[in-house]
Amino acid sequence: MPDVFAASTYPAVLEPVSVLLLMVAVAGSLLLVSRFDEHKSPFALARKRLVLGIPWGTVLVAVSLYLFYHGIQGPDNPGGTNVIAFRSWSLWYPQSLLFSWASHASESHLTNNLLATVLFGSIAEYAWSHYPTATGSQSFASWRENPFVRILLFIFGTTVVGLAGAISVPGAIIGFSGVVFAYAGFGIVARPLLMAGGILASEVLDLLYGGFTSPISLSKAESQFVTPWWSDTALQGHLFGLVVGVLLAVFLYRYRNQSLKLRYVWFVALVFAVSRSMWTIFWFLSETEFLLFRGVGAASVIVLASLIAIAGSPSDRPLWPGRISISLRAIGVTALVVIVVTVAIAGISYNVVNVTPGDEVENGIEVNGYTVTYAENVEDQYTSLDLPVVNDLLTVKTSGVIVTSDKRNIWSLEESADGLAFDGYSVVVVGDSTWREVVVLNHTQWQVAGGNTTYKVYGKHWQEMEEQRLLFDSPPAQAAPIINGSRFRITPSQEFYQIALVDGNETVRKKRIPPHNESVELGGVRFERDHSELIAVHRNTELSFATYRTEREE
Repeated sequence: MPDVFAASTYPAVLEPVSVLLLMVAVAGSLLLVSRFDEHKSPFALARKRLVLGIPWGTVLVAVSLYLFYHGIQGPDNPGGTNVIAFRSWSLWYPQSLLFSWASHASESHLTNNLLATVLFGSIAEYAWSHYPTATGSQSFASWRENPFVRILLFIFGTTVVGLAGAISVPGAIIGFSGVVFAYAGFGIVARPLLMAGGILASEVLDLLYGGFTSPISLSKAESQFVTPWWSDTALQGHLFGLVVGVLLAVFLYRYRNQSLKLRYVWFVALVFAVSRSMWTIFWFLSETEFLLFRGVGAASVIVLASLIAIAGSPSDRPLWPGRISISLRAIGVTALVVIVVTVAIAGISYNVVNVTPGDEVENGIEVNGYTVTYAENVEDQYTSLDLPVVNDLLTVKTSGVIVTSDKRNIWSLEESADGLAFDGYSVVVVGDSTWREVVVLNHTQWQVAGGNTTYKVYGKHWQEMEEQRLLFDSPPAQAAPIINGSRFRITPSQEFYQIALVDGNETVRKKRIPPHNESVELGGVRFERDHSELIAVHRNTELSFATYRTEREE
């Protein structure tokens, strides 16, 4: 019987059908709801506050993000997306601060932020409104009432929040998510019930996007090198954006003299913080170890939701009548302002500190002010903080592919040592908004009988016609078996690897590992090479002595 579900045949047959069924389901559902709903359609409601019912500011922002990523960061160019130059490294590298908030680390990163921008940005723009009064009533009486000016003000506000986050948030941040969280914070206070629907709608939107772009996917069990999903979360940027958005909405609605419902704001703020994993408070222990403070994180999102709710409180009722005259609203607003100021002080302080590379860059590959290298057990110059008493707790040792640049204040671990060993290679793109170069690093290794491993890391400037450069070699790997009364090990060399005969801990003799289908003899033992296998032969005994690996097999 033919396998009609073979991986090579079923997507071509079923993908169009799946997409068609999904389109029919979506269209039919929308038609059914619009046909029998007795209330006004959402589009009709949107026309009361938005020009032609369209959130033009959100649309223009989303299009600009897409064009910037594909036009400037160049994901389709050799080496893929240019990420390093577009992180918010330092005040001494203004270009990174200017572009980091509008840049993205990958296609999926961009897609997630675009979907969230369309949803939460539209809610924020609806709350801001293109028409401060009734539609068509004195819309052009002044610049404050001109809908087109208000659209531009929305885009201007988006830009200011993005730049403020790039300057004020500590760490080498990249991505539009800080602004997305500002949109969400604005919507939580200004339109909590609509925002609650938006949080649920985001799940539906993600499902529909995946259904249209990947209607059928083939998955199979395979080994992977993964880090915790929360270890790449820019929590500080999300917190800064959310609180800024909340404060902007609170001040706007005080100015408009409109009341807010505390219980709605509290609940939606809590749901949003939990759904967006704002409880993931963690610290780095190494390039592969992270400490997650789950309990503290859970408590923090509850406190944050409470502060947002009381900041949007509809009254100035004192905290304790007759004893404490400070209003509940003032306490909430003050606490949120303190959060923003604290993050900003930490971020600006972080962004003015000079990052100086150590000895790890001495043998690196130089490309127009960048250095790309590989090192092990070195101090992460960007993450580590030199503070008295707690210095040991805040110092992070790391290993892997490292990119530095003195004049740009860059020190970045681009690939961990374990990740490089797992994949066998790493591609690094360096440059800025006007140029890009690619450096390729390769990891080769021999694993000997008994489990020990020796390896080397080479690097090459991809655009230059030059030989690979040896960046790192590990200590030899000694095999566990004793063959013909002798012990052997594999040692790395400049050209390739060598088999060494050892006496105690001293090397007696060594020979280069032979190519495929050839052999060498050492210490009365013949070593035969069969592709990636090195076989030790002595009399009538054969032993798989070592295995060679470069790139991971898919």
